[in-house]
Amino acid sequence: MSIPLPSMLRAWRERDFAEGKRSRAERLALKAWAFAAKRPGLYHALAAVGVPLLTRLAGGRGRFTRLAFAKPWTRVRDLPAPEGRTFQQLYAKMQKDRK
Repeated sequence: MSIPLPSMLRAWRERDFAEGKRSRAERLALKAWAFAAKRPGLYHALAAVGVPLLTRLAGGRGRFTRLAFAKPWTRVRDLPAPEGRTFQQLYAKMQKDRK
């Protein structure tokens, strides 16, 4: 049996958005992400600082069981911690090593 989970989740998110059920914190977080995402230099700089910070905050466990800005989400699941470097940093290193 095949359950169309991605489309079901998308439909629920769209419904919640249409009904205005997003929290103020969620709206602010998405606006902040959109602001940075439209500015690649800023996005890469924030990621270069944020990823190592989050890696350290995870304390070697590789996951977060609680996050202040994601309490409802982490109440029922863990959030994987970054592994130490951004994708862009890993890709740049791979390109450099090929040469």
